[in-house]
Amino acid sequence: MENKYKFGIIAAVFYGVVSCGSTAPDVGENECFGGDEEAAAGNGGSAPVMTGVVTSGEVLSTSGAGAGSPGENNPEVQEYDVPHPDKISSRLHSCHKLTYSQLGNFLSARGVAVPRGNLLDTKNTQTNIFGTQQTLSSIFGGSGSACEMAVTTANGTNDPVCSGGEVCFCNQDDKMNQTNRSCLDVGNNSPDAADGYCVLKPSTAGFLYFSGKDAMGVAKLDSRLGEKEEHSTSSAMKLMDIFIQAAPQIITNIGDPAKAPACTLGGKNYPMFAGDGSCVEESVSCLIGTPATEDHMILCNLLVSKANLDDATDVMKKKIITVAALLSAAHTCQ
Repeated sequence: MENKYKFGIIAAVFYGVVSCGSTAPDVGENECFGGDEEAAAGNGGSAPVMTGVVTSGEVLSTSGAGAGSPGENNPEVQEYDVPHPDKISSRLHSCHKLTYSQLGNFLSARGVAVPRGNLLDTKNTQTNIFGTQQTLSSIFGGSGSACEMAVTTANGTNDPVCSGGEVCFCNQDDKMNQTNRSCLDVGNNSPDAADGYCVLKPSTAGFLYFSGKDAMGVAKLDSRLGEKEEHSTSSAMKLMDIFIQAAPQIITNIGDPAKAPACTLGGKNYPMFAGDGSCVEESVSCLIGTPATEDHMILCNLLVSKANLDDATDVMKKKIITVAALLSAAHTCQ
């Protein structure tokens, strides 16, 4: 036991020497022993002493103690300020994401068709979108025809699968609630095996939102845990997927007060892009949630300007990318 204590003391002293030795810059008054100050006072050390404050990321100058002034074959050595690890950690891990409910409100108030509330996964379920009742099937796109996840045989016939450009949708929540419970049981060879329905692929923004609860960190029933407040890799990726699929609807609907009430300013809505293809400041402000600056507008117009003006498809692609980039940058703490 005594040897263990001795080893611990030796290790602690070794760590102090390595981390706070004569060649390490002093990054805080409580970080190291007084070695650097003693060296600067001429007590046998030759450590460089920081002549600036470690705060801003500016170039700081260092000079060896007792080595002469700059210009005497000993020019000042410039070092870039390095932020303290705690500051980096604080910035990276204090980024709060939009909650699942807030994201739905944000999108629907800017012209995106997303289902709201606790809705069952049945293709005929009605929900209010832009003041009218619509089915989930119409929001998710696709034919809405019955399907199973894979080709199996039930009662001597092949269970239906979706055609190209569509995917079979079966909601796990409904299976837990005894609705469509057989849809995910691939190969169950039962008469009720075709309880899913075909939706559009690539998925619409409404479908990505509706089916993205797990990725967004929404709490499960009886888990005794709240919804996650910070972004995970999966939530940030899902959010960006939703934004890029939502961009075409935003471009189409943001100028309509009935479909994008959050973007109404002085009783008027503005288009996302002007007649010459440039970004409209009021609409950019509505997307990023803060008054657009000159830099925002320069970057927005720069992205749009990369389009081939002779190709309408490419112009629309660049506009979609521009809207998605603005949303992602503003709402994923980038």
